[in-house]
Amino acid sequence: MNKPSEQQRRYAALLLILLVAWGLRAYRLGAQELRGDEAGSWNYVVHEPGPAALVQRIIREGDPQPPLHYWVLQGWVRVFGENEWALRVPSALLSLLLVALLYQSGARAASAEVGLGAALITALHPFQIWLAQDVRHMYQLAILFTLLATLRLPGLLRGRARDWWVYTVSGMLAMYSHYYAFFGLVAHGAYVFARRGTNRMRWLSASGAVALLVLPWAVVILPTYAQGQLADPAVIPPLQYLSRIAADFSLGPVVPPALGLPAAGLGLLLAVHGAAALNVRKNRPWAALLIAWPLLTLAGIYAVTTRRGTFNTFYFLVAFPAVHLLLASGWRALVTRPRSRVPAALAALLAAAVVALALNNYFFVPQWSKNRGLREVAEILQSEARAGDVFIANFPDPAQDYYLRELTLARAMLPEEAENTRAETLSALHQLAGQYRRMWFVPIDALQWDADATALDLLNRGYVREAAYPARKLRLLRYASETASAAGSRSVDALFAAGPRLQWAHVAVNGLPAGEALSAGESVRVTLIWSAPSAAIQGDYIVFVHMLDAGGMLLASHDGPPADGSRATSTWQSGETILDVHSFHVPGQLRGEYFTLSVGLYSRDTEERQAVVGGGDSVAIFEFSAETAGKSPN
Repeated sequence: MNKPSEQQRRYAALLLILLVAWGLRAYRLGAQELRGDEAGSWNYVVHEPGPAALVQRIIREGDPQPPLHYWVLQGWVRVFGENEWALRVPSALLSLLLVALLYQSGARAASAEVGLGAALITALHPFQIWLAQDVRHMYQLAILFTLLATLRLPGLLRGRARDWWVYTVSGMLAMYSHYYAFFGLVAHGAYVFARRGTNRMRWLSASGAVALLVLPWAVVILPTYAQGQLADPAVIPPLQYLSRIAADFSLGPVVPPALGLPAAGLGLLLAVHGAAALNVRKNRPWAALLIAWPLLTLAGIYAVTTRRGTFNTFYFLVAFPAVHLLLASGWRALVTRPRSRVPAALAALLAAAVVALALNNYFFVPQWSKNRGLREVAEILQSEARAGDVFIANFPDPAQDYYLRELTLARAMLPEEAENTRAETLSALHQLAGQYRRMWFVPIDALQWDADATALDLLNRGYVREAAYPARKLRLLRYASETASAAGSRSVDALFAAGPRLQWAHVAVNGLPAGEALSAGESVRVTLIWSAPSAAIQGDYIVFVHMLDAGGMLLASHDGPPADGSRATSTWQSGETILDVHSFHVPGQLRGEYFTLSVGLYSRDTEERQAVVGGGDSVAIFEFSAETAGKSPN
């Protein structure tokens, strides 16, 4: 029986790498929810009737991405649907194709072994898998077409007409995929000028043709960008810029920087070794290209960042083929030297362990997954929301639009615009409270829209939080528009001698309106509604909320000035109401069968308790019985 040839073994190895790559990219492809930018792409393609409308929207909104990604996704969605799995399949397929192209590129630049190494690195790289399971496939498209142009570059320089056309079209499509593909195309110049005896005009003519094909889009979109629809410039210190890219790019957004930075440092040493190994007479043009590509990209992105404020480490992804090829070249140089084989083997084992950790984080550890909890939010709203409710967002998050699209629930935005003042947001909130009985809210960090968390602060200060539902990394909060209608609210109407009147009390246990029983370890949130007397209150008072057993022994408590110190009693105005929140945890061991929550006041200066008109120095607001089987705390 004939032994397989060297070429057959290489193809078998490539096939195995491709199978592994597809398995990792297809595994749980639709399991994680869409992040905001992914849902943004969905929003574009499902709400516009066709390619022309997409272009108009990009121009109108100043979207920083060119149109090809949207056109491809729109066509795909119309055939295969818009669930998470279907939306991500194009990215997975394009990523698989890139693995094959990395093999071909490595084989062309150096050797089949380098090609297999680059393909294997790409197949297993956690960031590449993360990207392959992401709707935003503009990076794969840009890299794909840049690589196709790269592979046609030698034939172009030899005067092949077909290669000239393929190079030109590929370069154009790369630029219509992601603007930073430009740096890869410019890096081709390093290959051209490092190659002796080359007719450089052929490359210059093809590059000029690419520029002419891209010019119509540039003429249309550049005025939009110049009008300030992109963020204001913000200079990032060079070392911070490089460290951020190194930490994120090394293993992707699935490991802490403390692990990403050392991995990047070791990778840099290996890449430098790989560049040196390629820098021989035969491969010198390829070495020049692979060195120039990431360097030009780093410098170019930084230069652009100083002109526009937005920066994302994802941008460097357009240069990943050069980095992976240099890594593969460095690895090949190490294993071919007998003295370095043992250290190389140990390094390979370490790399495998780190990659396994990163992939485990991505697939199975909630902290590092894309899941925020919007699926759970949608399920809760589907079950709990009713007519007369409104869902409030503090950021125009397309992911919320995606997961709440099938709900009939009314929706609103606070702030309504990013530039709204606190007073304008408060006015809009009061209008919503006048229209709807209950308000649902998911607080999201929105630095570009609600940086000061104004919406959450106004809701907490002005309305009773009826319930809080945990949803993975998020919390779904429910507020009552009127205190009297809040589930679990109780009328108290207790007047203190100093002047404050406690009108209402609301108690929530583990985020839900309190029942009759209480268990050890549960969290208790007490919302008090005070009214100010007609005359000014003399002095400042501390509010206490005590949990007492049947014998009056203190089990748990919270003392503090009203509204976390923002509303001292001496500042209360006649006729206004003050919302005051106190929280504590039930002790781990409960003594007795019955417990009481009592509220009172004492002087901040003398610590003397204030009497309640009618008798006593505190008022009971809630009674509980003990539960032997408690609920788990939030």
